Amino acid sequence: MKTVVLFGGGDGGGLIITENGVVPIPPFDPEVMSVLKATANMVTAAAASKHEAISKKLIREATTLSNLSVEIVEQVVGPLDSSKAIIFQDDDGGFTCGSTGKPPIPIPWPPTKLPTIADLVTSGIVDQDIVDLVHRAKAQKIAFSDIFTKPGDVATQVGVKLSDRSVRELKNLAPNKLDQIKDPVDREIVGFFHAVVRDGTHLDNWFTRPYEVSSDLKVSLSESALSRIIANGGLVFKGKHGLDDGDVAIAAGIAWGIVCIAIGTAFSTKGHRIDDIVTDRSGIDKI
Repeated sequence: MKTVVLFGGGDGGGLIITENGVVPIPPFDPEVMSVLKATANMVTAAAASKHEAISKKLIREATTLSNLSVEIVEQVVGPLDSSKAIIFQDDDGGFTCGSTGKPPIPIPWPPTKLPTIADLVTSGIVDQDIVDLVHRAKAQKIAFSDIFTKPGDVATQVGVKLSDRSVRELKNLAPNKLDQIKDPVDREIVGFFHAVVRDGTHLDNWFTRPYEVSSDLKVSLSESALSRIIANGGLVFKGKHGLDDGDVAIAAGIAWGIVCIAIGTAFSTKGHRIDDIVTDRSGIDKI
């Protein structure tokens, strides 16, 4: 079966990928292109919406448009792959969809570089007091795992005043709360993050080289989790602002995998030996 791939809004043509090879194609006619671009705009709007009721309506409309996109593209090129029919990328975003009736999947564009700590704090993904706690715990060689299991004690030890919300957020990322994270991909990423914390040798690069690190630690990662880490969550996250403090930690809609990436960024040990920073409780000599 075929998959149609269109870059740059399809204005320069695209590719048809089949089991027999790849075929370049010229731009579709304006009617087809208008429907594809309308679909991309609707998918982008649905992904950006923070209002649950509106988001559901936008997803329904996006699904209808993606089904129409598949129908009219098939009139041009013939039957498409049911699960990967169209991949459409434009300057403002894009989407991929099949012909099964499932909602289209947004493709954020352009790809985002790993954000700075300032970016993460400004966007509300991680609070400044958590960053300060991580930096001071690192400087004082406190075991990284203690930040999650007893954040209040660590904060007192290093002289950082943590807000009640930050204490709850850190505790909710502790290993014993893993099962309560509603998003299955985030749950997988947070579990991987804790495997990295326990090992202590990949705190620098688990989110920049996730496949290599997962292989080294013998931790299985699904394609969905791997893709989300590679894209830094695509930074298609819904920020924490506007949620009740009591609901913020385990609620769906919080990209906890991205919070872990943010904390990993704050803890980056570039230029340092890992045993200079992490308290080693294994008793095993490091080479």
